[in-house]
Amino acid sequence: MSQSLSFANQDLRDRSFKGKNLVGADFSGADIRGCNFCRAQLKAANFANVRAGKSPRQTAIASMISFVMALMFAGTAMIATILLLTFAIAFIFGMGIVNRETVYWVAIVVIVVFAISFAISFTGSFAIAGIKGTSTAIPISLCIAFVSGFFGSTFTKILVAGAFNAIANALRFNVFTALLIFLAIEPLQIFGSLYLFRLVINTAKKTTGTRFQYADLTKASFHKANLANCDFSNAIVNDVDWEQAQISRCKL
Repeated sequence: MSQSLSFANQDLRDRSFKGKNLVGADFSGADIRGCNFCRAQLKAANFANVRAGKSPRQTAIASMISFVMALMFAGTAMIATILLLTFAIAFIFGMGIVNRETVYWVAIVVIVVFAISFAISFTGSFAIAGIKGTSTAIPISLCIAFVSGFFGSTFTKILVAGAFNAIANALRFNVFTALLIFLAIEPLQIFGSLYLFRLVINTAKKTTGTRFQYADLTKASFHKANLANCDFSNAIVNDVDWEQAQISRCKL
């Protein structure tokens, strides 16, 4: 074996070997988390005792994406709740019941909805990724809940009051038209928030670590390898040695 094909016991995290000719290469004992071996020629390659899966950088990027999407989901859920509560109160009880106290209690409800929605989506995405992720997500969710309650109450009251005024004007103009507008907007808000929730969960669920798509792994060895979150879809795996390999959440 040539010296250039020896990667034994090296830290190779997040490196790309896409389309490379690595026939007979020695990766034994290497850390190949986050590596890209798509369409590589890996016949008789030695991956014994390697550590494959998500790299810390991949995990961090997925976490940031989940955080942003969870905020978007929580915000959409909050707006949907504001529209639902304000329209229901104004339509059923009339605008005579609307005062500062009504605005206050609706604002409290939607802040709680925001905090719970964020916690469920963000913590849920980490729960799929693993226990360590969950332990990190819980305090972040608690901080978001505190910040949204402490600093967001005034902003939320303004949103609620504005929603009451807009709905009141619409009801005064034409009750039937206002009802149709609400029935058109509210489902879009709800389905939009559910779609964002699905994206948050799938971000953690579908994040791939080490990639072997379309690679030729004929007679390669993964003896005692630790394989987690790897993608072997459409790879050639004839006569591959999987003996004592630890395989979890991989696409084969």
